[in-house]
Amino acid sequence: MAHLVSELLELLSSIRFYEVKQEVRLVVGVKEEVKNLTRKLQSVKLEVADAERRWRHAQDKSAKEWLDEFEEICYGLDDVLDEWVTAILKSETESGYENPSKSKRKLKIHSSRFTCGQVSLRDGIASKIKKLNEKANGFFGGGKPDFEKSIQYSATAVDETSVCGREKEKDRIMKLLLGESTDQGGRSSDVISIVGIAGVGKTYLAELVYEEKSIKEEFNFKIWVSVSQSFAKIIAEKSDFQSVPNRFSSSYRVGLNDLLEETALAVFGKKFLLVLDDVQEIDSFMWDKYLKCYFEFGLPGSKVLITTRSDMVPVSMSNHTSLFPLHGITEDDCRSLFSHCAWFGNSSTESEGMVSIHNKIISGCKGLPFLVKALVSLLQVKISTEERQHVLDSKAWDQYKDKPGYPPLLLCYDDLPSKMKRCFTYCAVFSKDCMKLEQEYWINLWMAQGYLRATQIKEEELVGKDYFENLIARSFFQNAIKDGNSSTAAFKVHDLVHEFAQFLTENDCVNVEVSSHGVIGMVSSWDKVRHLKIEFSERNASFPVSFASLKNLRSLLVDYCKSDYPIVTGNQDDLLSRLTCLRALKLSHISSEEISDKIGKLIHLRYLDLSDNQHLKYLPEEIGELYNLQTLNLSGCCELRRLPYGLCRLINLRHLNNYHTDKLTFMPRGIERLTSLKSLYKFVVNCSYHSRELSSTLGDLQNLNYLRKYLEICGLGNSTDMISEARKAQLKKKKQLVTLKLSFVECRALIHDQDEEIIQALEPPPSLEHLEIEHYGGIKMKIPNWMMQLAKLSKICISKCRNCNNLPPLGKLPFLEYLEISDMRSLHKVGDEFLGIETNHKESEDKKKAFPKLKELRFSHMYAWDEWDAGIALEEEVMPCLLRLYIGFCDKLEALPTQLLQMTPLEELAVDDCRSLRGQNHWKVGVDWHYISRIPIIYFDGKRFSKQKHESESVEKKPF
Repeated sequence: MAHLVSELLELLSSIRFYEVKQEVRLVVGVKEEVKNLTRKLQSVKLEVADAERRWRHAQDKSAKEWLDEFEEICYGLDDVLDEWVTAILKSETESGYENPSKSKRKLKIHSSRFTCGQVSLRDGIASKIKKLNEKANGFFGGGKPDFEKSIQYSATAVDETSVCGREKEKDRIMKLLLGESTDQGGRSSDVISIVGIAGVGKTYLAELVYEEKSIKEEFNFKIWVSVSQSFAKIIAEKSDFQSVPNRFSSSYRVGLNDLLEETALAVFGKKFLLVLDDVQEIDSFMWDKYLKCYFEFGLPGSKVLITTRSDMVPVSMSNHTSLFPLHGITEDDCRSLFSHCAWFGNSSTESEGMVSIHNKIISGCKGLPFLVKALVSLLQVKISTEERQHVLDSKAWDQYKDKPGYPPLLLCYDDLPSKMKRCFTYCAVFSKDCMKLEQEYWINLWMAQGYLRATQIKEEELVGKDYFENLIARSFFQNAIKDGNSSTAAFKVHDLVHEFAQFLTENDCVNVEVSSHGVIGMVSSWDKVRHLKIEFSERNASFPVSFASLKNLRSLLVDYCKSDYPIVTGNQDDLLSRLTCLRALKLSHISSEEISDKIGKLIHLRYLDLSDNQHLKYLPEEIGELYNLQTLNLSGCCELRRLPYGLCRLINLRHLNNYHTDKLTFMPRGIERLTSLKSLYKFVVNCSYHSRELSSTLGDLQNLNYLRKYLEICGLGNSTDMISEARKAQLKKKKQLVTLKLSFVECRALIHDQDEEIIQALEPPPSLEHLEIEHYGGIKMKIPNWMMQLAKLSKICISKCRNCNNLPPLGKLPFLEYLEISDMRSLHKVGDEFLGIETNHKESEDKKKAFPKLKELRFSHMYAWDEWDAGIALEEEVMPCLLRLYIGFCDKLEALPTQLLQMTPLEELAVDDCRSLRGQNHWKVGVDWHYISRIPIIYFDGKRFSKQKHESESVEKKPF
């Protein structure tokens, strides 16, 4: 609430600024109303913080009632002020804007003053402000509440350390998993069930075991499944995922029965380990029909490891399971963990009195390790004995003694800055089994709600990343997954922390599961819900409540768990007309070819997610009315053909996620106005069957210098002036680009020699790490001049260049680590020119190197390729770092160069469907066997090749 007050004060201040700057005036008298509201909000900030503390720590109902009433006023005021700011933004945006689709009557608004229609809107906003002020007068007329004052402290981070006191439990679980099964009598259990209360460390213990080297060696196929109620999903980061059906992705939630049934074949002929994390129930029917299939298909010694809070889950499996009760760690282990976190394993030099306070605080953690770490982060900012005694004396320990874990979490929560509190509690809108939550997705939702504010040196996204690291350090978020730059890419919320967040938000943030039988989840008052996530488990499930009851919603996130959901489609007009307060809207997997034009009514909308709507072909022009929109997610809309002209009016748009939109062939001219864009996955250059006056050109990229990470440019080579447009794009100025894909038009009647010049003109920035080129139309391919200067360029993929009959001298690139060449159907020979070695060169004293840092090389679908000649390679140092070589679907290739096999430190070799390599006999007794026999790992047509026995064996999946 305190953060909401600050936001409102900022909005009120901005309105007064715009009033002067744009020469617009509020209705007579309303200017004074704004000043009055500002004074009232400034005076009540401390009372808000104290009321929140009084309610959380003492369950003071009068404080709760006061907060609820004040919150209603604040949200109403926020909507009105945002409507006013949006009207000003609209006036600015439309000044000088012309719709390219209406070339015959170009509409321009050259004056920043309001038109007649806007005057009416201004009067309506003024009336709403007056009514809110009257309501506020009644509220503040009762005087200030008499609440105890609270103290705020700044945040610091602590290092993560391993949990103490679980070594014995880990060893026991390991022995149970590695035990051999026998037929009768002494048979070891097929299923091990770890049972314990929330927060005791069941999942952590399972993860410790799962990642052990001996477990990886024992089980050649592992699957980790996160389970919640009737849903489940495979966690791809932990699973041997290649053989599992594609639809079970890491972010896809399906019925547990369906998942077990459809993945059973993946374990056929393998010794597997299946982990079912956070199981709430498994009945005897599920055991007999599904889990038994795993053991029937898998090899003897296969195991299932379960974590659960219910001791009834093992009972339902009869005598097939071994019960492993897990209790909290001892107080000695808690103190040891506290020492590791607080003093990094060093001895404490604090007084006996301070140590006594610590020990008493630690005892309140009830043996739950992650709470000990959370309290360490709290005590590190409360240095004095008095401050730490204040923590020990808090009423929260007694108030929530029936809720283990809540007192430490509440004390840590109170210490968070007000802005960070709202970011944390927003996690309550997601289900607790959302094991992997993408940081970028989360930050975009925080921005949509106004939780992040840019500073003079940091944009909103960077502020959000700082919040993330802080919340991870304080143990509110955990199991952070790092990206290549050591930044947090994804994270997990502990079950107990998630329950605590739901307790804090009550009806504010709600997650419900809807089936044909009704709603799973408690909602006491729908009209008080601000943030709602609905997950439909069945196709015939209906929306659980009328849209009129949800008029106060600020987030609506709709997911369907199996396939496209038809219900929302029929109610689009009703939904979009009534939920006008929305800041974030997600409508994925709906069976509709278009979105209702009523979308333009959502003037407050900042986040719009229409991803994975596989039937969606068009977006309405009314999208252009969403002037506040920051994120538009269209990824997975594989039938989407064009983007609307109104898109160019969204000057606040920061993220346009349009990957996996293969049929997208039109983007409107005017994209250059979207100078705030940071994410643009695919940019489509004007196609021949669209009017060039209306379509985007490469020059439209010129001003989009904040683009980062990934950019694909499609439609290259389809016009004669493409080279000059490529120069205008000035890709070199996009200094945060990491991956660039250049895709030329596939179907062209003539071979285009200008393709080489286009690539030369599209010089990328020095930050580039990955480069992809496809459908290059020339016969010869050369290395552009700029490529040798890219010190970070480590990965290149060249594909579908079907006219090209040579490979460029990529061996000259000094930093290349990964190279993939595929589907070059005119290429017959790979020779020394590929290595970048001249046949008539004069040898210098130092031996030349070709591909000096290359680690992985892949060739596939090269149907005409019949000769790989290393030529003079014996005289050179070729690929001295090569570890992995893959050759696939190259039917005419008869042999691999012996020089390459002899001179490189290969560790893995894989050959798939290359008939001219003389089949498996080539490897068993052929002349090349003694060259490849030294390679540790060899695969042929997907099967591991045993060098000792000279025969192939069906073992685990191919590693690369």
